[in-house]
Amino acid sequence: MPDKNRNFAPSFNYLTYLMQKYLVILLSMAVLFVGGCSPAIKLTKTQQAKQAFDAGKLEISLQLFEEIIAAEEEAGTLAEANHYEEAGKTAEALGDMTKAESYYKLAIYYKTASADVYQKLAAYYRQQTNISKESGMLEPLISLFPGSNQAKAEKARLYQIYIETEQWEKAVALWPPNTDAAQDESLLNTYFTAQKKLGNDETLDELSADLLALNPENKAALEWKAKALYNKGENRYQKELQEYEKNKTNKQYKIMLAGLDVATAYFKQSLKIFEQLYGREADKSYALYIANIYARFGDEPNAKRYQKLSQ
Repeated sequence: MPDKNRNFAPSFNYLTYLMQKYLVILLSMAVLFVGGCSPAIKLTKTQQAKQAFDAGKLEISLQLFEEIIAAEEEAGTLAEANHYEEAGKTAEALGDMTKAESYYKLAIYYKTASADVYQKLAAYYRQQTNISKESGMLEPLISLFPGSNQAKAEKARLYQIYIETEQWEKAVALWPPNTDAAQDESLLNTYFTAQKKLGNDETLDELSADLLALNPENKAALEWKAKALYNKGENRYQKELQEYEKNKTNKQYKIMLAGLDVATAYFKQSLKIFEQLYGREADKSYALYIANIYARFGDEPNAKRYQKLSQ
């Protein structure tokens, strides 16, 4: 007959079962906790942020990106992929360019920025008329992403900055700024100026011919050609006189006359251009060249006339 006062204590097997079940529950909770910070969960959050952006839920998108970045920064790791750039893009879409600039600059710092980041910041600094900061974005854009559409679109702008800031060597190194530059008189003029500042005379001879082919009335090219012809004439003139002074013979005299004819031909071509230029603009420097040429011709009246006009 059973004892009514007997204690019904759980058996050893039943206690073991309970402990095992409790351990499984604890392990499951731990896995869920760790999984919340796992790459898989983070990827899902990134996808959610991008989906929110595409759906126009910009505030939610930015919040999610900032949560991802904050978690990574707290863990002491870099923001992966382009989270800084995505956060900047979202902030820009919200109209907060100050925050966008901050995130874009972090993307550059951590070397995760795309060509878009450099172009966007360059445009932002251009609006602020900060040429220094603008060029600071355009230079790495072109050097890091030379074949990108962004670099091709901004190359002419960087070239323009170099011309405006008189960075002649950089401007020359960047030429041509676009595929049609050689047929663009305005651009070719700036390149001509840069080469002139650097003293590249041989290149200028070619460029002046190119400019005159585009426009026979191009002032800079006409000036260069007129001066070049004048210098050729003067150099030949002086050379022949010096040679004759060294050897005053009938033979040398004939050589001198032939050489002076060559010099005269140069002077005549130069005179024609300088008179054309002076007719368009009464520049005193033009008048002085004309006066000197007439002096070489022995035309004293015209030499004196233009000498006065040059003063």
